[in-house]
Amino acid sequence: IVRTMESKVVFVLILALSVGLYWKLSPVSVSDSQYKSALKDKVVLLCHASSGVGEQLAYELARHGAKLLLVTRTGRSESLSNKLTLHHSYTDSDKANESAVAQLQISAQTFTLLQAVRDQALKLGSPQVEILSFDFGEVKSGHTLVDRAVESLGGLDFLILNQEEIARGYLVKGGRPIDHNFVQRTFSVNLLSSIEISLKAMPHLEKSKGHIFVASSALGEVPKSGLSVLSATKHALNGFFYSLQQELKEKKSAVTLTVGALGEIAAGDRMPLFTLPDWMVGDKEECAAGILHSLVTRPTTFTYPSLHLNAARLAWFLG
Repeated sequence: IVRTMESKVVFVLILALSVGLYWKLSPVSVSDSQYKSALKDKVVLLCHASSGVGEQLAYELARHGAKLLLVTRTGRSESLSNKLTLHHSYTDSDKANESAVAQLQISAQTFTLLQAVRDQALKLGSPQVEILSFDFGEVKSGHTLVDRAVESLGGLDFLILNQEEIARGYLVKGGRPIDHNFVQRTFSVNLLSSIEISLKAMPHLEKSKGHIFVASSALGEVPKSGLSVLSATKHALNGFFYSLQQELKEKKSAVTLTVGALGEIAAGDRMPLFTLPDWMVGDKEECAAGILHSLVTRPTTFTYPSLHLNAARLAWFLG
């Protein structure tokens, strides 16, 4: 018990020191001219840009003159995933067909949203915006996104991996069998597609001395009951890309990489993963501005909102 208390005290002291250093070492200031210099006419491949933080980031990039390939995801939505995984509502052929039709409707809706994002990005100053609907569950086809960016926009300077499949449900507490196909799909969308796309993009990013931003999650550091599968994908995402980050440094590669630890954000396009007071929830515009800042300054990590992440780390450790 004494050792446990000692370790908790040490952890709290380390956390307090970390927070103090964060405020002491404030983010590097970037002027509008520096943003323009770093982003104007640069090619950005942005995954999941039809809503939320991805949509806002598309607008931020457009304001600074970047050329964009905006991608929205097809396949299951969060709500459909819940039905398929937790309630097993679609077991006979009629309901399976209903599910397929619903997925097509959702894909059409997200593509319509993406078209509106493209139109707004062009109004804000992007010289060229291409849009694409893609199923990130089709891992081996990830190279087509990179090919499209290079062929349509002339290269690749920034890769932003922002796609996510939300997986909810208790694995033991709920007493329902695991849908192995959905677990596999969640890993394909959240992890394997990011690995495939980033490695296919690497030769082009080496040529342009480019940058990768990986949108991971607080769940990659802090577990939460009912989100086991999603948390597993985020832990794996962190493990892969932090290791790739080290490999790039050892290679003295011109490519840089930022892993983002994103907490709860009031994005308006999905149900919240955590139950938090409003003052701990982040803002999608502010988060997008922070990611834009990281594309220019290229830190190894980006945490937003920091208060939520640090509080979650402390609460988990203290039990």
